[in-house]
Amino acid sequence: MDEALLRRLQLCPDLPTLPTVAMKVVELGRDPEAGVPEVAEVVALDPALAAKLLRIANSPLYAQRRKVDNLRQALMLLGLNSALTLALSFSLVGAFGAPAGSGMDYRRYWQRCLLCGMASRVIGRRAGVRRYDDLFLAGLLQDIGMLVLDAVASEAYTRVIAWGMEHELLIASEHEEFNCDHAEVGAWMLEQWGMPDSLVRAVRLSHARTRDDISGAHDEVLGIACITLAGWLADIWLSDTDDPGLTFRIGELAQQLLGFDAATVHELIDEIGAQTPEMSALFEVELVDPQRVRAVLDHAREVLLVRNLQIIHEAAEARLQAEQMAVRARLLEERTRRDGLTGAFNRAYLEETLAREFRLAEDGGWPLSVAFIDLDYFKKVNDTWGHQAGDEVLREVVNRLMSQARYSDVVARYGGEEFVIVLPGIRRDSARMMLERLRADVANRPINLPSGEAINVTISVGLATHNEGAVYADAETLVRNADRAVYDAKRNGRNRVEVYADS
Repeated sequence: MDEALLRRLQLCPDLPTLPTVAMKVVELGRDPEAGVPEVAEVVALDPALAAKLLRIANSPLYAQRRKVDNLRQALMLLGLNSALTLALSFSLVGAFGAPAGSGMDYRRYWQRCLLCGMASRVIGRRAGVRRYDDLFLAGLLQDIGMLVLDAVASEAYTRVIAWGMEHELLIASEHEEFNCDHAEVGAWMLEQWGMPDSLVRAVRLSHARTRDDISGAHDEVLGIACITLAGWLADIWLSDTDDPGLTFRIGELAQQLLGFDAATVHELIDEIGAQTPEMSALFEVELVDPQRVRAVLDHAREVLLVRNLQIIHEAAEARLQAEQMAVRARLLEERTRRDGLTGAFNRAYLEETLAREFRLAEDGGWPLSVAFIDLDYFKKVNDTWGHQAGDEVLREVVNRLMSQARYSDVVARYGGEEFVIVLPGIRRDSARMMLERLRADVANRPINLPSGEAINVTISVGLATHNEGAVYADAETLVRNADRAVYDAKRNGRNRVEVYADS
């Protein structure tokens, strides 16, 4: 791990910490003398946790002929090790909230974690892992490093996430920003929590691509291979589109890592889909929309049966190289679109976007709003605190702009301390409400400098909307009128939002 990042991790006061019950469960896991009475005593401290263990013992995941009606029976049925694993998993899910200014979607994060945990267990049982229940926790925690990076470097990680949440692209972006990825950071965090070495290794190697990338005893290698494949299977359920390329890649990995054929992969997807409703209820997190389950199963069946996995396997090396080159190309393309200082899109990409969105608004007849933003008295910031402080202010303001923007919006640096937000399909009143929230967020929260000082800044915002009350000849006129509204905001006292109105 990069030494500078390691120092930041060691000094960060806001790293995720284990809940009290989770800490006690970890201690029990290290105690060779611990038995059912000790575990029952700890679990009983949290009635909600005890109820969940009872529920899972009576669920289809551990189907029994007779009902389990007390905690001791549940622990005996589950087995001590599995009970500890499940207790720790229930304690962790949702325990860590987003830090202020985070750009990460924590709901989607926990959905992926639970899908990874569930898939790891399903795959482990099919692969013949003796203690396959243990894989649930390893799968659940394989992305814990994302929470750590978001806590220790929220601004930088917001930039990383802005490049895309597709997992391969995310890993490449993390290496560009931190010289390591979240698997390595997550393994470090688990070491600090005192987790077992086997769990730490599983997380550290969770981005392996072949069996040759994993060393250790046979069962350990097999378990890590299951966790790696589980991460890819989780992405099938969270993908917005049915991507044949992703399904093919899973087929390749299943063959390389575990020797699974197409029929086995489809059976795994089918079993995971069948378990999602029960797992959603147990952890109180909606994992997958029921309609999405059927769509994923139908798509997987079609793709996996159309292609012969043996042919895919022979082409795996070339495909992997092509994917890596594509990731690098996408990163390079993304960089050419971004402003190097702030991470906002640059002027050239803004002009491309405006021309495209204006044309679409014309064809579709929907509104297109543009906000022009200018930092108030920014020259005074540079003169008083220096240009490095000014750069920090620009970066933080962009982070706040991005946190308020929708996924479809484009935040761009126009020049100097001026920024533009393109808001496709949003009506004037809704755009103004969003911009008022943004203005208040900037004005009400001081910006902390690395020196320890805090600066209060404000912004003036101009808004113009095409196809609502006014129709403009082109995108340039729309931006120009939003700029004119900024001058009205400046004349009227600054730190305000003004809407352009044709006189």
